[in-house]
Amino acid sequence: MYLVHAINRLNEAKAMNSWKPYKRMLRTILVAVSFLAASSIQDAAGYLDKTPAAFSEDGRLFLVQSDELVIWDLETKMLVAKIPGLHCRQIALLKQEGWMLCVEHSVTIYDWRNRVSVATIPPESQQSDSLLAYSKETDRMILRHGNEAVSVWQLGKKLVPLKHIVLEGKADISSVAASSDARLLAIAEGQTIHLHDLSGTTVRDIAIEGGKPQDLLFAPNSSTLAASIGHTILFIDSGTAAVSARATLTSAEGAQGPLIPEVFSRDGHRLVAANGEWSYALFNTDTGESMALTELANAAPGRGMRSPTQLRAVDIAADADLLVGQAEHLHTLQIWDLQTGTMLPDLCGEDCRGMDTRVSLLKWSPTGSKIVVGIQGGLNPDVDGKISLWDVHSRSPELVLDPGQPQAKVLAKRATPQTPITLAPSTSTAGPTFVHAGALRAVMTSPSANLLVTSGDDGLLKIWNPGQGTLLRQLALSAAAHALAFSSDGAILAAGTTKGDVRLWETQTWREFLPYSSGQGRINALQFLPGNRLLVVAGERQKVPVVDLVTRAVVRELVHTSHYPICGEKSCAKKRAGRREVVDSLSFLDGSSFLLTTSQSGSVVWDITDWREVEKPAGLPGAWSGLGWKRPFVWTTIRPGVPTAFTLAIWDTKNNTVLASLDTFTKRDTEIDHGPAVALGTTMAVDPLHRWAATRVGEHISIWDLSVQEKRKAFHVKTPYHLHWTSDGKYLIVATLNRKILVWSAETMEPAHYLRDPSVTR
Repeated sequence: MYLVHAINRLNEAKAMNSWKPYKRMLRTILVAVSFLAASSIQDAAGYLDKTPAAFSEDGRLFLVQSDELVIWDLETKMLVAKIPGLHCRQIALLKQEGWMLCVEHSVTIYDWRNRVSVATIPPESQQSDSLLAYSKETDRMILRHGNEAVSVWQLGKKLVPLKHIVLEGKADISSVAASSDARLLAIAEGQTIHLHDLSGTTVRDIAIEGGKPQDLLFAPNSSTLAASIGHTILFIDSGTAAVSARATLTSAEGAQGPLIPEVFSRDGHRLVAANGEWSYALFNTDTGESMALTELANAAPGRGMRSPTQLRAVDIAADADLLVGQAEHLHTLQIWDLQTGTMLPDLCGEDCRGMDTRVSLLKWSPTGSKIVVGIQGGLNPDVDGKISLWDVHSRSPELVLDPGQPQAKVLAKRATPQTPITLAPSTSTAGPTFVHAGALRAVMTSPSANLLVTSGDDGLLKIWNPGQGTLLRQLALSAAAHALAFSSDGAILAAGTTKGDVRLWETQTWREFLPYSSGQGRINALQFLPGNRLLVVAGERQKVPVVDLVTRAVVRELVHTSHYPICGEKSCAKKRAGRREVVDSLSFLDGSSFLLTTSQSGSVVWDITDWREVEKPAGLPGAWSGLGWKRPFVWTTIRPGVPTAFTLAIWDTKNNTVLASLDTFTKRDTEIDHGPAVALGTTMAVDPLHRWAATRVGEHISIWDLSVQEKRKAFHVKTPYHLHWTSDGKYLIVATLNRKILVWSAETMEPAHYLRDPSVTR
């Protein structure tokens, strides 16, 4: 067994003080703790709001269906009409001044200025009618009557039916769409798309290979029709009735589910498509090229870098550049830039945050500068339970639209927040600065060589020289590595996969040892013990095995059980609960015999000399975490005397005292301003030479000179997670939740560069 000989050889070399020839065996890794415009109506179930609403083309008039249908003039801030008896599922303003269209079970044209119904189209089907398109230019509308028919109507002084296209009996119809100018109709039936010219009698059939097309959507200029087939979207030239481009996502590129066309940009050259339940993709419709992927995720402390989150309510801006939504785990209204895939400062932060917040309306104005929000359960009483108009630039509510009042309530203006300054690389590189094609799973630096190891959902393990910014090697795994660990001398790298396997490499030649199957399910954390022979493996099982890598025997199983408070008349004490818990993270205090296992409810300390559980080891604070190999300190939080505040501190275990007091913060400081209600929290890293300490509170990172305990630098990085130092202490590694890794130089006190794999284009 090569591993047996390698470990024995290393141990023998150390014992004889002749281990210098093996220094090259020391190498790296780091764990990362993730439109109804009046001229056009398109049905897109992925982003339609629960409350029907519509803007006029200039954004001045706003129609909304509440208990009654009401119309607001947002310029004068006046309620201009309240229409009882109309209960609409779809609304549109028509070409004639004061006319509007209300689609319920039947279709009504209503003159709201004169308070009179102009015309009514009775339903043709037991199923409800729906409006496919209305064009002010042609003053035509296209209605779908359930699964029975599609009709075309000319509006004006007299309502005139122009066409009636029967659907009944065609059971294989999967989608129907109309162009915004009401001139074209597309019907997907089986593997054929029937393209109707509504201004004439022409019907062109487009045969589709590879599957049944679904989710049809026309571009605003009607020149392009999008149709989805699984992970592919076809772009069809409506003039030639031929496929002009194809857009496809593979699993390696981040495919999460079927691609569903949602919104075209106004010029028709870009398309936003839903990619499964927690991702949106932006495509170039001329070439089919993927331009950006927006992944909706929240931080999940202790369980990897990020976890996907679904949107409860969402709307996409008319130019397909921004998305606003209430993510399931964010508990506030968030904005994403679809052209870059990045998360922007949230729309309403604490105003909309709450575990039970319900959003009934989200709608961008035509210009994209305002968003109408209907919310219940938010923390701001001015907007809770009401419909409000928000300014996107200042992220503040401007008007409250109360149909019981003749005029909108004007809210006090807030100061426009400064745009967070995101640290940028000092040297430019062409292309996106991503390290993996899938989500970043884990990151780790070597304790003895200036190497960095990263793993991602693409199933690759990548080895980097972070100072030079170069990718040295990549290893393909059968399952993504969720946890990484180096031995104390950097000679061995262990990677725990999502399938429970532990892969092992000797880091001088990157020769792989035989893998170890843990039977633990997804590996949450790994920790070598001194001597390189014993490896602690924490997975999804409640027992944590300590594995002898030479014999492959489990020498000990740790059972992490929680504490809970038992209170008497005068005091409370923590007692041991009978519930076993899954361990999320592992930490070892270098130079000691103490191993820390941490679950969601707390930590347990083990003395590895006899594997006894220790209530509170001498010389250690009550709550602590190790800083890594070659760092005989721990980091903890202490109370600075302010009830709501905490201070990050480095604890000297030999002298049982605080070595350095660093950042003081409150719980709110640990939450990102544009992200999840669950805080990013805090973390700390000390370089192996004990010169520098890097702290992170939320998104704010500070560099401290430990010799004088002074802050030398402070900067902001979007969604950072864990921090790591290279073994020479020259570079700080900052891994972020959006698959980027910043390398920051301690010599220049400036960013050096972002790591980039040229093969990863988005």
